[in-house]
Amino acid sequence: MVTDLYSLPAVQIIGDPLDETLEKVVETIQFFIFCFTLPFYIFVIYHLLDAQLRGVEDLSTPFFKLCVTTAIVDIWTLLNNYLGAMFPKWGWGTRIYLFLDGYYAHTYLYFAWTSGICQAMCISVLATNRLSAIIFPNRHHHIWSTQRLRIAYAIQFLPGMMAGMATLFDKTQLYRNSKNGVIPKFRNEALVTYFFLIAGAFLTVVCIYLIFAYCYLLFVLRRNTKMIKNSAFQKSRNQIKKKEMKLFIMSSITVAIQIAALCLYVSYATSILVISLDKFYLLYNAISDLYAGINPYLLWIFSDSLRKYILIRIGFRKKKKGPSSSVLTVVVH
Repeated sequence: MVTDLYSLPAVQIIGDPLDETLEKVVETIQFFIFCFTLPFYIFVIYHLLDAQLRGVEDLSTPFFKLCVTTAIVDIWTLLNNYLGAMFPKWGWGTRIYLFLDGYYAHTYLYFAWTSGICQAMCISVLATNRLSAIIFPNRHHHIWSTQRLRIAYAIQFLPGMMAGMATLFDKTQLYRNSKNGVIPKFRNEALVTYFFLIAGAFLTVVCIYLIFAYCYLLFVLRRNTKMIKNSAFQKSRNQIKKKEMKLFIMSSITVAIQIAALCLYVSYATSILVISLDKFYLLYNAISDLYAGINPYLLWIFSDSLRKYILIRIGFRKKKKGPSSSVLTVVVH
């Protein structure tokens, strides 16, 4: 337990110091987005769970069930970023963090590394779900049966939780920044480099898989669109084109964020990007917030079924008879 903030070693600034005005503007924008995104994410997932409990068919597919577990990881990541990094960095609740000392540092760093891998696994499992719908259209529902879905849940969580345990073998140290805030850090710099290299290699594999998966998915959707040549099906063809474009945009956004995270990890680990710890935290938290907070907006934009269900439940739209369609759950044969 640390009782005096000024007894902590100061953060060593490598390279040019970060412009305080820029840092304040970026972090203020981040915080306001976080304050809106967190309740909005909970709001969307609450209604998604409500729909599943009510047996709404369009929203009870394995894809949307996987979206719920992905949301758990995302919300957990957002909370860890702010409770473990941003708030202590700003000097909020400093006495609490000093009192917790190593327990706080280990907990934050464990979940920071764990959540990054869990997020990558969640995206990979969702991509696999979409791929199986294309490659095995007749067996898709059997492959993602309730019992086998538990395996998918385990893949989303267990690899990250197990990999994060490596952080428990390194000692931690709290550092004091220029704002009289607290920053947790590993003592063994060489071990941290290995952590970054391992994370970079893992993210590289995930990125390659995602790129190939979504490229193949887009190829199949285009091929199936061209097969509809009869003018009588022109309306259906236009609908497929719209779904194709929405899916492509959604996947492109996800892959772009994943690649950005990969570039940051690899460049920092290999010293290509030589920046101060404050600059790295600024970039890391911005990308992490974007990665964790974008999914509710993608669900709202690209899932017609979920959006309509929520609007009906909150009374902004009247319920209409007839099945609704969802962009995200469509299975193309």
